[in-house]
Amino acid sequence: MRVFLDANLLIYLNTMAEEALRAKYEDFYFRLVSEHRLYTDALVLDELLFVSKKKYGVPYSVTLDFIKSFVEPFTQLLQIGAEEYGEAEEIIRVYEIRPSDALHLGVMKVNGISWIVSEDRELDRVSWVKRLWLA
Repeated sequence: MRVFLDANLLIYLNTMAEEALRAKYEDFYFRLVSEHRLYTDALVLDELLFVSKKKYGVPYSVTLDFIKSFVEPFTQLLQIGAEEYGEAEEIIRVYEIRPSDALHLGVMKVNGISWIVSEDRELDRVSWVKRLWLA
């Protein structure tokens, strides 16, 4: 199955220090990697870099290394362009979703992806989106 990765899981994997909880997120991620084809976009990576630094104090260099070794080998990076923005605009109008999430959904729609790994419950309002998260 084709699955889009939102920033939440990646931020937790990049910043979580508590071993038992981190193991839970790692198990989830590696299950996703082994069972699905993973996709994301550059805006997710931007969020990962920004939040990791601003909220958790993780240096950019550490997050860039995390992306290089932990994300890139398992995840295809999808483009954000005019078509994706057009879809996002419609999603914002219909569902009143945050712009960054709407852009992710626009990328998903253009690329025929309906599953997203995200803890953002607002995405449940979008009829064609199926959200995966830890149980």
